[in-house]
Amino acid sequence: MSDLAGFGELWPAEQRLVAWLQAGNREAFVVSPALPGPDAPREVRLRASFVRALALGGFEDCKVSERGLRVWGAVIEGDGPEGAETRGLDLQGCTLAGDLGLVHCHFADLVLLRGARLQSLSLNDSVLAQGLGGDGLEARGGVFLRGVKATGEVRLLGAKLGGDLDCTGAAFTAGEGEWALNAAGLEARRAILSSVKAKGAVGLLGAKLDAYLDCKGAEFAAGEGKWALYADGIEARGTLFLDSVKATGAVQLLGATLGGDLSCMGAEFTAGNGGHALAVQGAQITGVFFLCEGAKVKGLLDLTTAEIGTIVDDPACWPGPGNLVLDRCRYGAFIGAPVDAKTRLRWLALQDPARFKQEFWPQPYEECARVLREMGHQGDARKILIAKERLQRRARRARINRFHPKRWAYLVADALLAITVRYGREPLWAFAWLAGILLIGWGAFGYAASAGAIKPNLPQIQRAPEWVLCGFASDARRHVPSLGRIVSGRAAPGETQLACFQRQPEGRAYPRFNAFVYSADTLIPVVALEMQSYWIPDDSSARGAAARVYLWLHIAAGWGLTLLAVAGFSGLIKMDSK
Repeated sequence: MSDLAGFGELWPAEQRLVAWLQAGNREAFVVSPALPGPDAPREVRLRASFVRALALGGFEDCKVSERGLRVWGAVIEGDGPEGAETRGLDLQGCTLAGDLGLVHCHFADLVLLRGARLQSLSLNDSVLAQGLGGDGLEARGGVFLRGVKATGEVRLLGAKLGGDLDCTGAAFTAGEGEWALNAAGLEARRAILSSVKAKGAVGLLGAKLDAYLDCKGAEFAAGEGKWALYADGIEARGTLFLDSVKATGAVQLLGATLGGDLSCMGAEFTAGNGGHALAVQGAQITGVFFLCEGAKVKGLLDLTTAEIGTIVDDPACWPGPGNLVLDRCRYGAFIGAPVDAKTRLRWLALQDPARFKQEFWPQPYEECARVLREMGHQGDARKILIAKERLQRRARRARINRFHPKRWAYLVADALLAITVRYGREPLWAFAWLAGILLIGWGAFGYAASAGAIKPNLPQIQRAPEWVLCGFASDARRHVPSLGRIVSGRAAPGETQLACFQRQPEGRAYPRFNAFVYSADTLIPVVALEMQSYWIPDDSSARGAAARVYLWLHIAAGWGLTLLAVAGFSGLIKMDSK
């Protein structure tokens, strides 16, 4: 259309707008200082076809400035043909030389900008009663939807923006089966959704941002069976701000790539029907994952295969039991977050592999231990790995029928490894057990010696007259076969055979019995103190027989603990070495 005549008699607001443009004004034309309602008088109404013509450059006798068309406070009334996709503003596939700014305006019909090209688009504080169709929109600047109230789907699929997508303070309400805001494939410098209120899914699938995505203070309420925020594959060189967000329904960031942080400080994520509250599977977060300052996760927090630079979390902000997934998740450090083993084990225990038909996930424990070790917390790392061994062995036993002998053999072996060398994670515990058994042996053998229940271990000494004659009192006479005659004994009244023997001149040259040295000599296989070669419990008495039985147990314990220590240091008994 080349002139104004084709529009017939202009409406009052149209007349004023034409006069404003013909006067050479370059600023926004104010139809009404406030947002008009749907029943506003004709004085504040502009026909959609008239606005379209002006946006495309105007008329021969009414040119729009190079800045583009900017109108404030109008009702844009649809006057398109019946049965068209929209009777409202239709700029599908059009190219605008400048900006299009329709601020504080009321649109009763769908605004259609699919495939349009322009400098920038501003619909701040406007009402979009039927939503916005902007798939494939290209703007050399940004798209500004601050304070917009949209009923119906706002679509920006595949939009390419040289600037920002700014939806600060907007309210999006989806229709049945629709998205509240769908900007899948968006390419923009930044996306700002702070303080947005969306009743229906918000989609940013595959969006690419040169800076960051800001959703601070937003409220997302998913429709039935949908996500609250759907941003799979999103790429942002900066940070994704979800601070103080309130989301009812899944916030899904599968495969997201963030050059900055994922900040969820003070956010509230409430799961929908699918059970997920925050899904970050496969995401790559170069910076920090913040889950603190009163954040709440009511549902599943899924970090499967995610790669995170640093975690800053607060135990009070963790999800409930069974609602954490860390399988194959990798991260670099904990900063400003608890790093003690007790706290981290509580964190890891929030997982429930059975929920996903799995027996046990060892990798999250290995990963946590690796991070703590690299941070210098060696002791805490070992405690994490000990817990991992205990749980992994329990899962192994659970696979076997409860009545099968193999299960009971595993149970005994695992219990033994747990109390002796901590499943090979702390092999020095074997030496503590050795020290304890050494002291027990010292007492046991010393008690036997005090009762005379120890005898020389050399056969020639046991047959020698000095030892034999000390076996009965000096006032008794017996026939001694080795001597071939009847002789008197040498033991004083109440004196033991051992004490008598050690009193004899011949016995004083024999190595003295030392219970401590004897305990060490018989306990430690790699130590030869020669005490065992000279002495042995005398099983001819009850105490001696008991000491003889204990001796074999003492020797067996020494060999077993020593072998366990060696196996522990070599890593042979760890589950991850099998």
